[in-house]
Amino acid sequence: MTTRVSAAFFVVLICIYVRAGFARQERVAAPPAAVSSARAGVVGNVNVRPQPDGLAIEIAVSVPTLPQSELIANPDRLVFDFPGYELEGSNRRIPVNRGPVRGLRLSLFSVHPPATRVVVDSREPLDFEVRLAGKTVVIEIKFPDSASGGVASAPRAAPPKDEPVAEPTPRQPKLPEPEIAIPAPTSQPHAYGLLAKARVLNIGDLQALEDKAKAGDPEAETTLALAYHAAVLLKKDEAEALRLLHSAANHGFMAAQESLGIFAEAGVGTEHPDLAGALEWYKKAARQGSLDAATNIALMYADGKGVPKDPQQAAIWFRKAAEGGDVTAQYNLALMYGQGAGIPQDNQESLRWLTKAANQNVIPAILDLAKLYMHPPDSTAADVSRAVGYYEKAADLGSGLAAAILGSIFANGQEGKPDYVQAVKWYRKAADQGLAEGQFGLGVRYALGQGVPTDLEESRRLFTAAAEQGHRGAQFDLGNLYEDGQGTPADRALAVHYYQLAAEQGMVKAQYRLGALLAKSDGSQSNRVSAYKWLMLAQDAIKENVPALSDLRKSMSQQEIVEAEREVDLWRIAHKGQH
Repeated sequence: MTTRVSAAFFVVLICIYVRAGFARQERVAAPPAAVSSARAGVVGNVNVRPQPDGLAIEIAVSVPTLPQSELIANPDRLVFDFPGYELEGSNRRIPVNRGPVRGLRLSLFSVHPPATRVVVDSREPLDFEVRLAGKTVVIEIKFPDSASGGVASAPRAAPPKDEPVAEPTPRQPKLPEPEIAIPAPTSQPHAYGLLAKARVLNIGDLQALEDKAKAGDPEAETTLALAYHAAVLLKKDEAEALRLLHSAANHGFMAAQESLGIFAEAGVGTEHPDLAGALEWYKKAARQGSLDAATNIALMYADGKGVPKDPQQAAIWFRKAAEGGDVTAQYNLALMYGQGAGIPQDNQESLRWLTKAANQNVIPAILDLAKLYMHPPDSTAADVSRAVGYYEKAADLGSGLAAAILGSIFANGQEGKPDYVQAVKWYRKAADQGLAEGQFGLGVRYALGQGVPTDLEESRRLFTAAAEQGHRGAQFDLGNLYEDGQGTPADRALAVHYYQLAAEQGMVKAQYRLGALLAKSDGSQSNRVSAYKWLMLAQDAIKENVPALSDLRKSMSQQEIVEAEREVDLWRIAHKGQH
């Protein structure tokens, strides 16, 4: 089934209304950066202390330090690394279940050299601050105002590999009826179907189609009009297309009315869009049972196109189209109920319409349901098996994002223990679609020899492909490979290049490595200033940064230091919220 997510098939106009951008940045843990093999300290007791607007995590350390921190998505979690620190006792989990925070995981991430990792598992992205209080690292997490909101957790069931799942029991509609009566969906041809027919016409079809159109057959007129518009077989002629559509529409032909509404909204054949005209044609088609037209009216109210922006009217029209089975309307209505956008928030109704859309293979709806099971908004435990079922369904329908997320789920052992063979399978599927997350995840597996033989050359190729798409994790790891000469001759210039790409995106580890590398360079003024800038930006998170910054300062003039600090200020202003 083809899902329509645009108000027009002639010109791409409007994407899904309520929320755009379903893909989330995902980070797969890369090998920890090299640290001194000397034991620096021990991570000891961990205490979780509730606060009025969040919670504080207190981590005892034998030697004062600030951890390396990173926010990772799919699934959402905070990762705090203590390079050179051993973990007192065994690996352990600490349940929390407060707000979006589900729990903590403490583990000895690396033995030689030692490195302890603390992971905060969450149901959504978190804002946090890290500070040092004597020999205690304090992580303060502030919950968003919506921490207790969101879509209600879905009922548990077997993963939906091939069959639709049962939908929650419907409630009595709380929305009024549209301003015009809309009959039950009709069996009349629709504009989208006739456009598809027009695009596959051959020469042998034309004469009979033209004869029927001349005789006043409205379906033939509409099909011929769309053939003139699509210009697949006939020369493009918007004026003739409009003439034929008006003739068919004046005979009450629904598909022609739908088409004229789309033409008017897109400004096809005219100097400017005619939004008022579009609305009138959509209403005429809706009166005949057109769900497409009803959905397009909803989109106009949602975006305030040709009418005052009115979320409640949008919801009314979406509901009517959704009840008739329109998948675009079903998904948008689910989002509106979930967010309380113009209508009272109703999590059960949101879940019901989301499930309906997912059962019609709407990939964004499937991804949303998968995330719902992976990160329940209440205190219930994640249903990873159920989430995997939905992600697999989305991946089988062609979603590279779902495949990349599956790779991470299996690589991170979220169903019990890591399954690197499965991780490689799904990462490869995402990588083959050109998805940076898949390329990066697969590159990490080749670098570590997990599920595939170790192959640093292949790892570098995959990291390069992801880095060219802006993936900062791949950029950082490429910097490591070129700096250390792993699987390739060492190349300082390329290491600086890739570290800088990641550093500009706010990756603290990359900022530190870039600063340290520049500080060891030829000693030119520009390199000293740049090194100082990047080391300053990383100073609050990288403990090794303190001596490096102190040594560098000794070699700089006061004027160079002032210039470097000015560049730090400028960078922070330009990247507000990123650092």
